[in-house]
Amino acid sequence: MAAIHINPLSNPKGVKLGCELCAKPAYIQCGSCRVTYYCDKEHQNIDSRGIHEKICQLLIPLRTPVAVLGSEEERAHREKQTKARQYDLAIPAALQALRFSMDVSGPSSIDLVPSYLLLGEASIGTHRLALTIANEQLTSNAAGLKQYKQAEDYLSLAKWAILKAEHCENHVRSQLHRNFGLLYASQGRFDKALSQLALDIYYISVAKNPEDIAVTGGYFQLGTVFHKQNRIDHATAVFDKIVTIWKAVLETPDVHLGETDTAAAGIAATARYAAQSAEAVQMLTSIHAFRSTYMSSPTAANEVLYALAQVYHAANQIDKAKEFATKALEAFEASLGREHSLTIEVRNFLRGLLGEVMGNRKPRALHT
Repeated sequence: MAAIHINPLSNPKGVKLGCELCAKPAYIQCGSCRVTYYCDKEHQNIDSRGIHEKICQLLIPLRTPVAVLGSEEERAHREKQTKARQYDLAIPAALQALRFSMDVSGPSSIDLVPSYLLLGEASIGTHRLALTIANEQLTSNAAGLKQYKQAEDYLSLAKWAILKAEHCENHVRSQLHRNFGLLYASQGRFDKALSQLALDIYYISVAKNPEDIAVTGGYFQLGTVFHKQNRIDHATAVFDKIVTIWKAVLETPDVHLGETDTAAAGIAATARYAAQSAEAVQMLTSIHAFRSTYMSSPTAANEVLYALAQVYHAANQIDKAKEFATKALEAFEASLGREHSLTIEVRNFLRGLLGEVMGNRKPRALHT
């Protein structure tokens, strides 16, 4: 993106132009909109990749917030960047949304909380703690920004806005406590992390129900902290709960997306389900490794392979579903025998997958 170099000393008296990202004195002006400033080319490039190139011209008429503030597309873009661990790109987008929200709703509005939470999560730089067993990283995880002081400041502002609000949705309270839990866990303050994650699980359970798959994310973080503390029995119990919840959902009768209202209510939308299934794969993959390491019976680990096959099936990733169903079948045949009920169940599931490929039938969706 074009840049115009400026000299801070030439600014009109009383005018201080600050960098869009760090607020330091600006030496560069966006050559397109001419209303956005940066301290150097690096910050301009980060902002451009994060959000500025998408809204550059919208900023000209006094940075009119209406064009962006209520946009579901932009909100989804910010969240996608954070979930994809593109923390440096998520921060400019969230900062822009925060400024617009302040302009419209004021500096202490509850409307600022989603942006504060995104900024806090991106600053922590660890959307999910990774299990480490035998010094081997099991969950792919970028190094992240790890700006803990900044993260705590953003989360504290979110907490203050929630405390001042007359009403706040429980799922928002859940996310606040989740992020505080991630922050404390990243700092090694495990007791504080456990308290915050317990509150996360409580509020999302109230918002949904205690057996909803939305609760499993908090349980996974809780179990991970227990594992970090070497409290293996506690971690085992929590991870068992996650598998139980997912198995119950995966064993519901077939429902096809788009065919009934129930299907639409089940996961609400394909995009939402895609995020949930991706999270399920990450959690179950880590739990499989945990069970393989700490549990003597192979059956517990093998049932996670079967659950992974079912998740991939529901996500319409048929090749991955066949891959994990085959692994589960071979494992159950080796440990339980060909005539065991679990072995037969997985064999029938695999035959069903092959039938879907032959008949080109739609995969089922989960409903909760």
